[in-house]
Amino acid sequence: MRTENALKYTIDTILTIALGYKIDFSVSHYSEKNIEIVCRDKKINFLICRTDGFQELLEGKLKLSSVSAFDEYSQIPVIKINEEENLYKRDEEKIIVNFDLLSLPFILLSSLDEYLSEDKDEYDRFLYTNSISKKYDLIKTALVDEYAMLIRTVIQKEYPDIEIRPRKFSVTPTHDIDDIYRFTGPFKAMKSIIGQLVNTWNFKEVFSAFIFFLQSLSDKRRDPYFKGTEKLLKDSEVNGLKSVFFFMAANPSAFDSGYDIYDENLKEVFKKIDASGMTSGIHPGFYTFRDVDVLNEQVGRVAGATEKKITNSRQHYLRFDRRKTFDNLEKAGIHTDYTMGFAEEEGFKCGTSHEFHPYDLSNDRPYKIKEKPLIAMDVTMSMYKKYSVSEARQVLETLCERVKRTGGDFIILWHNAYVYREMEFYNKVYLEFLKKNTG
Repeated sequence: MRTENALKYTIDTILTIALGYKIDFSVSHYSEKNIEIVCRDKKINFLICRTDGFQELLEGKLKLSSVSAFDEYSQIPVIKINEEENLYKRDEEKIIVNFDLLSLPFILLSSLDEYLSEDKDEYDRFLYTNSISKKYDLIKTALVDEYAMLIRTVIQKEYPDIEIRPRKFSVTPTHDIDDIYRFTGPFKAMKSIIGQLVNTWNFKEVFSAFIFFLQSLSDKRRDPYFKGTEKLLKDSEVNGLKSVFFFMAANPSAFDSGYDIYDENLKEVFKKIDASGMTSGIHPGFYTFRDVDVLNEQVGRVAGATEKKITNSRQHYLRFDRRKTFDNLEKAGIHTDYTMGFAEEEGFKCGTSHEFHPYDLSNDRPYKIKEKPLIAMDVTMSMYKKYSVSEARQVLETLCERVKRTGGDFIILWHNAYVYREMEFYNKVYLEFLKKNTG
C-alpha cells in the first residue's frame, strides 16, 4: 500500500500545504528506508519506517515519540527512525529528515484504515473507534498540517530562495438541507412537537415550535426548517462568509425525507443563494454511496431545480464507501466533496484542514476530485457528545486555533433543522463562533 507513488503523493500534499502552492519535484531515490526528491536542484531525503513498522503502525502497536510543533504550541507525535533528536540534518548535497513524516499522513489522507476495515456501524459507516486517529489520539491534531509547517521551517532556513506563500485562515459554513419543512400536516406536526417535548422538556422551544406550526398553516415559508435555511444564508452574509448549501433529491425512504426539490418556495431560496455568491450543492441520499446510477439521477434533479451545474457534494449521514464513493462522485461530475469527517467525533479525520486530493488506493494514484474535510458538526456536539453550550464553544475554539496556525479552512456543518429547534445552541455556539472568527 505504501508505494513510491503513494509516498510521492504524500510529499506533494505536504509541500503544497507548506509552501501555499503546488511545486514540481521528482523522485531521485526510493527504497524501504527512505525516499529522496529533487526540487529546483535541491534535494530532500525523507526517512521512513520499514514495512513491518508500517504494519505495526496500522495496527496501533508502533510506539511514537514526540517533538515540538513549529511554533512551540504543543508536542506532536512522530515516528523516530534513529537516535537523532533533531528534526533534520544538512550535508553538502541535501537535507535529511530524521523522522518519518510520511507514513502517518499517508494513512490519514488516503483513509487507508477505513479502506481496510470491515467493521461498520448501523449505518454502514467506518467507526471512529477503529481509526488510526483513535489508536494514536490524533483526532484533535491536524497532523498533516503540523508536519507541513515543520517542513516549511526547514525550507525557510535551508532553501530560502524557494518562495513561501502562506495561505490565510478561513471559515466555510456548510448546511445539509435534509428537509425543507418540519410541518407537512397536522399529525406529523403534533408527533414532532410531542417528541421534542419528551426528549428535551424545553417548554420554551416547544411553545415556539407550536407557534411556528400555526404560522405555517397559512404560509409554508414560515415553517421553522424553511426559515432556518434562510437564516443560515442571512447570517453568513452578515458575517461576510460564503456558505455551501447541500440539497437532497432522493425518493422518500426510512432515511430520506423525499422532499420536492422543485418546490416553488425553494426556487426563491436558490435565487437568493445564487445572488449572494454562495453555492448550491447536492446532498446525495442514503442509498447513493455505492450506486452511481441513483447518484447520477439525483445530481440531475438538483441541477435541474437550481439551474446550475452541480459540482459540490456531501453524502447524507456522512455515509461513505472508501472503495467506491469517490469513483462514483467523479463519474457524476462532482469536483469537490465535503464528507470526510466522523459523525461521532469532531476533529481532523484526514489530519488536515486544507483542501486536498484523496488517494485512489486501488489504482495507486490521486483522484481528480478534491476533498474539503469536515471539522465540526452541530449534531456531533449536541447529540453524540452531548456538550453544554460552554463545552461546545470551547471545543470549537480549540480546533479553530489549530486551523488558524496553519492557514487552513474551518469547515463547519450546521443543519437548517437546528436553527430554530436548538436556538440556544445556534445563537450561543454557532453564531458566536462565526462572529469571533470572521471579519
